[in-house]
Amino acid sequence: MANSYTRIQSDMKLIEIVEYLHQQIEPQSGADIARALNMPHGTVMSHVAGLLDAKWIKQTGSSYEPGTRLMGMYSAYRRGLQDKIETLQGELNTLEA
Repeated sequence: MANSYTRIQSDMKLIEIVEYLHQQIEPQSGADIARALNMPHGTVMSHVAGLLDAKWIKQTGSSYEPGTRLMGMYSAYRRGLQDKIETLQGELNTLEA
């Protein structure tokens, strides 16, 4: 159903920035991000400001790297999957008995 909706380009740029930072070993400056993603520096820094506020990225000196919030979201998602697996395993055990 979501495939019929138009993508918001600024959202796609934000996602590109987050994914780029997750692929890097070292923190990246705003200029590094802009150059790598072929985006205007001002656009990158506008997104960086929001990502910092949301704790999706963190600032290290004058550079940026992935933040703890995304790791927490992943951890919660993984716990939810584990709970589903345990529930289904319990149901399978009941059916096998």
